[in-house]
Amino acid sequence: MIDLGVSLDGIEDIGPKVRTGVERFMLDGAQAGQNRAMEEVPEDRGNLRQSMAQFVPEVRDGDVVWGVGGQPHALPMEYGTDPFWPPIQPLIEWARRQGEDQGLAYYVQWKIAQEGIDEQPYLRPGAEAQSNWYSNHDISEYIKDELE
Repeated sequence: MIDLGVSLDGIEDIGPKVRTGVERFMLDGAQAGQNRAMEEVPEDRGNLRQSMAQFVPEVRDGDVVWGVGGQPHALPMEYGTDPFWPPIQPLIEWARRQGEDQGLAYYVQWKIAQEGIDEQPYLRPGAEAQSNWYSNHDISEYIKDELE
């Protein structure tokens, strides 16, 4: 998850209709961010995309959140890695899904050991889209809709 610092802290004492308008505004922006991330997410078996689709934007403990849950490769895909020796079996399975010989798996293992994994940002573009959405939309319209 990328922390945008999007929080509902400090609005506890406002009326329920205003709070609902603010929450709708924040959630719509978060949805715009998640939509962009879904366009950018790298895909092999679709685990990241599926996890992200299940983790819809929500208000949790005063914060508006969305992201990828339970996928240990989510952040290495987002930020890349330093060189390391990955286990070979998942790479062999990947090569088979690509219709390739398992020799490709050994080559990729060696390449990762030499260079690491390149970053493939998808959460950061989503966070940027969310931030841009907030800048280009008027929260007062959401509040006004609730008050009418």
